[in-house]
Amino acid sequence: MRFAFCIRTLLLVSLLAGVLDSSAIAQEPEEKSKPTGEAAATTIASHNRWVTGLAFLSSDTLASVGGQTLLYRPGDVIHWNVADGAAKNNLPGHESTVWGISASPDGKLLATASYDGMVKVWDLAEGKLKHDLKKHKIWARCVAFSPDGKQLASGSEDSTVVIWNVDEGKELKTLNAHAGPVFSVAYLPDNKTLATAGGDKLVKLWDLDSGAEKAKLEGHGDGVWSIAVNKDGSLLATAGVDRAIKLWNTEGKEQATLSGHKDWITSVAFSADGTQLVSGSYDRTAKIWDVVQKKELTSIGPVKTSIWSVAFSPDGKLIAVGSHDRLSIWEFSPRERFPAPAEETAE
Repeated sequence: MRFAFCIRTLLLVSLLAGVLDSSAIAQEPEEKSKPTGEAAATTIASHNRWVTGLAFLSSDTLASVGGQTLLYRPGDVIHWNVADGAAKNNLPGHESTVWGISASPDGKLLATASYDGMVKVWDLAEGKLKHDLKKHKIWARCVAFSPDGKQLASGSEDSTVVIWNVDEGKELKTLNAHAGPVFSVAYLPDNKTLATAGGDKLVKLWDLDSGAEKAKLEGHGDGVWSIAVNKDGSLLATAGVDRAIKLWNTEGKEQATLSGHKDWITSVAFSADGTQLVSGSYDRTAKIWDVVQKKELTSIGPVKTSIWSVAFSPDGKLIAVGSHDRLSIWEFSPRERFPAPAEETAE
């Protein structure tokens, strides 16, 4: 409980430092990155509230979640058109800031999790709520659809992970996953294995048929905030408070450590082909890594405020970045060189 209290206190201080505006949706002037290495990026859309989670539904559409406060005030679930940055739909219903987000494999459903412990499943075609999933007693931090779309996993500060039947909205089983908050969950492609990350410095692999722990991945020096799994399930990326990104095989053996961030890492995501990884951090940068060569390709930022969430588009051409004050979508090309901008807009 002391760890959970400390995490909440640190989050509150950091988040309050990022408050800029309380309007729900706004378009902002174009910004340009500070390119390095063999990649460059350009902001093409943004809005000015906390963006704590991101999920591409396709290369043309993106969903974001967030809010503006840790108090019980309505959170954001917004469906975006990527090309022009216009909001396609705003899904109201969460009574507090939303932290977790996952899109179903077919892009038809969206799952979200919020500070008040609520997990919701949305029908995007109809723009309405499909299920209210009530089990977690406190902060629900993360959600993930299974690769076949039939299950949903949700993790919470109550140390548990709940597995849900998506069609019926019913609980299948509960895992007492970690000795502390559960910050991230991710399914492996076999539909039978779940990876979880917690405040106890551990990453675990679970057999969902039996509910048994399959492997314990030890090596992080502090709480682990994010897990990503590559497309074929051969590699896991984890990151968190110790500022390190670790790569693991599915047997739980560490393959590499990627270093470069100067503050807590909040989010990691693989590209569709699994050759690149993007990471976001409190240090106000998003870094793109070559997973094969295990080196940094380029860095986006520093932007104005801490970065909470990152995501690759399915076609690998765009990277979405969510921070305290905006949603940005960046063009990414690892083979093209761009001239440095005449003026830097980041502060």
